[in-house]
Amino acid sequence: MDGILVIDKPKDMTSHDVVNIARRALGTQRIGHTGTLDPNATGVLVLAIGKATKLVKYFTNDKKTYECTFIIGQEYDTDDVTGTLTNELDATNIKQERIIEVLNSFLGKQRQTPPAFSAIKVQGRKLYELARRDLDTPDVEPRDIEVYSISNISVKHLEKTIEVKATFDVSKGTYIRSIAKDLGKKLGNFGTLAELRRTKVNKFLLSDAVTIDQLKNSDVILKDPFDYLDLPRITVDDSIQNDINYGRFIELDFFSIKTDTIIFNAAGEPLAIYYYDEDKNIMRMSVKWC
Repeated sequence: MDGILVIDKPKDMTSHDVVNIARRALGTQRIGHTGTLDPNATGVLVLAIGKATKLVKYFTNDKKTYECTFIIGQEYDTDDVTGTLTNELDATNIKQERIIEVLNSFLGKQRQTPPAFSAIKVQGRKLYELARRDLDTPDVEPRDIEVYSISNISVKHLEKTIEVKATFDVSKGTYIRSIAKDLGKKLGNFGTLAELRRTKVNKFLLSDAVTIDQLKNSDVILKDPFDYLDLPRITVDDSIQNDINYGRFIELDFFSIKTDTIIFNAAGEPLAIYYYDEDKNIMRMSVKWC
């Protein structure tokens, strides 16, 4: 019970709900995730099971792909349709060419302000907890994000609103709800997120995912996390393996580059991940696997 499990999270279920189901189905408390999804969102949720929880830190900077549906002409307090409708403005005069132009303006590196209804902690409190209680939410500093690509754009004019669909490839920490809000603002209107489906997290694809029903029935096979780590790899003999067993440092001569490196034994089994200690100029253990 040590490995990675990719879940296709359904709508109206929190990421924590999925973790609890996995704990019951797999009979273990050692489960973590590499990034949550809002209850209204669906798609790829990556769980680390057993010893794989030690590796979560290596999976949290992943690129993500989302299929998004925005509504132009409506504003919600949560920046998505799960909240309360607060404003409406006729959007029928906004042309498709202008929408595509503004959408493409989000490409590249930028600073983004997270939504008030988010799980970001400020002074020990999650923002959404304060927002739901109608308490003043503290200002949150904009964060560095990057939108790598925007594709599959479609624009559909409805009665007074416009439905915009697009696929976004983004960096860690990107809030699609904030993009929806900012899209409306750049168009001189309001914008909100209607639907969100995450189809990819780094190398983890929706085609790799199992359903909640499969999880409940324990009809799952865990994936080897080392197959998904883009880190240098070396193989060592029994003498070095003994040093690893005791958590000792390893001389730099064994490594081709001074960075986090996966170490295997002669049989091809992962033993540990070592990192570069700049102060001591040696390689130290980051994660022990054997």
